[in-house]
Amino acid sequence: MTPTPKTRPARTLRRLALAAVAALALPASAAVMNAWQLNVYRDGSSADWLLGNSRLLGDGFDNGNPLLGPAFSTTGQAATYALFGLADPAQAALAAYEAGSALRLDPHYGAMAPGATGQVGRSLRLQLLTNVTDPALGLSQSRSFSASLRLGLSDLPGVGQAFGLRLTDGFSDASDVIDLYVAGTATGPLLTFRKQDFVHGSITTFGTTPLSAPAGAGALVLSLTHGTAGSNTISASYAYADGNGALITAFSGLSDGATATAFNGEAHTRIELRAAELVSTVPEPGAWALFAAGLAGLGWRARRRG
Repeated sequence: MTPTPKTRPARTLRRLALAAVAALALPASAAVMNAWQLNVYRDGSSADWLLGNSRLLGDGFDNGNPLLGPAFSTTGQAATYALFGLADPAQAALAAYEAGSALRLDPHYGAMAPGATGQVGRSLRLQLLTNVTDPALGLSQSRSFSASLRLGLSDLPGVGQAFGLRLTDGFSDASDVIDLYVAGTATGPLLTFRKQDFVHGSITTFGTTPLSAPAGAGALVLSLTHGTAGSNTISASYAYADGNGALITAFSGLSDGATATAFNGEAHTRIELRAAELVSTVPEPGAWALFAAGLAGLGWRARRRG
């Protein structure tokens, strides 16, 4: 059946409406997370870890397989990762891959999901699979440990995106999800240290600071640390490194030594590398007003043609 002149504008309006809603849901800008190195330390202190001692794992993301890492220093077994948050039917090989001695995580392939307070976004997570039952293994509350992630400064997140490191007990009740990440904002990259509690629907931010890379910096190093065995506190710090990974600044905290609490009902935690982007599934009132005004104008023109 050939559409009548009256049905063509209606179909055009429907197409425009769908296109406009899709456009309003897109992030403001898009980038891909570029991670150069993950180091995990266990036992000892920050002084030991700065010297490279007590390293449990050092993954340079250079074997071509993002789900397989080098051997753990204590067991000799190869480290493995699991990819979470992949949108269906996206291909894992496009979302997480290794190239040029770096891990690439593309949040565009993440599934839509709400945060602890209901804000919707895409979140792609690569979780290091460590033991969560044996106190002598994994990242247990009974032992000191630290994880540091080196991110390339040439691939910072776009506005509405966040790249970083987290500790999570998501294998159980997900009440302790502690994030340290750099976020893209309208005023520039912002480092943030926070805790999400998905059980109680809350987010607590412990500190933020704008990125201010010194001359010669090629990478940002993020670190989450359980510095005292048996405690329930996690601290966050950051430093800058040159293009070869050598530190060119000391580690600094984000806000007067603020710490997060973990191990609430849990004895272990796990490390995740995370790339996320916000999605405005419910556009701002101003965006809806412009959208409605445009549709009203198109409707008036359609009626005139009819």
